[in-house]
Amino acid sequence: MVAISPPSKVLVTGANGYLATWVVKKYLEAGYSVRGTVRSLSKSAFLNDKFSDYGDRFELVVVEDITKDGAFDEAVKGVDAIAHTASPFHFRVTKPDDLIIPAVQGTTSILNSALKHGSNVKRVILTSSIVAVYEQTEVPRVFTESNWNNAAVEAVKTKGSAADPFTIYQASKTLAEKAAWEFVAAHSSEIPWDLVAINPPWIWGPSLSPAPTLDDINTSQREIYDTLTGARTNAQLQGEGSWVHVAVVAEAHVRATHAVDASGQRIIVTSSSFFYQDLLDLAAELGIANVARGEPGSTKGIPFVINVETKKAEELLGLTPATPLKDVLAESVDDFKRRGYPGF
Repeated sequence: MVAISPPSKVLVTGANGYLATWVVKKYLEAGYSVRGTVRSLSKSAFLNDKFSDYGDRFELVVVEDITKDGAFDEAVKGVDAIAHTASPFHFRVTKPDDLIIPAVQGTTSILNSALKHGSNVKRVILTSSIVAVYEQTEVPRVFTESNWNNAAVEAVKTKGSAADPFTIYQASKTLAEKAAWEFVAAHSSEIPWDLVAINPPWIWGPSLSPAPTLDDINTSQREIYDTLTGARTNAQLQGEGSWVHVAVVAEAHVRATHAVDASGQRIIVTSSSFFYQDLLDLAAELGIANVARGEPGSTKGIPFVINVETKKAEELLGLTPATPLKDVLAESVDDFKRRGYPGF
């Protein structure tokens, strides 16, 4: 496949989302033109204001329901690449289909539209997740792009609506990404484009969206907020995860668009692992007032159980995320303060 370089036009789905606004920003800064899809123009007017300096290089189109057949038929016409970021990310679920149907059908919908009407499309970049890669484990493991979180899918099949919301989310991302690769395999003789999947963990850093109230906060950023404001038990604070700066993930989408060797690859994009207690210890170092303290120092020196390999991000995209966790925590707290969120 050839590189898709500026001033090519990229379709960014769900353009008003937390990550997507950064993706749009990075594409425009790199010289691309961007067409963004949103569910409502009235709720996305801030995008036109934010990117007004780019003139006709930025446009918005409405796609009200991404699960409908043909939802993206018009949107894909005339674009050279697609960054599919639109997928539900929340834990307010009562049954698995709340997340799985829009995640899977939204993905297959845009791929079908690209197949039928995206005659110019040369590459599709899918925003997947690291939760489609790793499974929960009791012993230390190193996960790579060859791994799949089949355990979450099986758990949801077995437990149904009794499965916990995070497991349902993990299953939705796993099934959506698998559906994308299966679509490409099934239509390999017909499609003129290839697929790249970006697999990030918790995405942290300041939002470019208005998000005026706590109800509007992104689910990833809510992890930081809830931890600092005391919503985690001491046992939960011993839990681990991994994180990456939002600007790095956005840049990964841009680089995956023009990196020829990224064709057909899953790419884990992450900075480092953490314990939730680490966030509280770093907040204390930063002198952030009125936040929870947990059990200071209790996770220091403890090895991580879940580890991931990041060679592909370095070799294919030239990404070496270097932002310290302390810095992204400070950025996020400053963002909370600017918005007047309770407790900050």
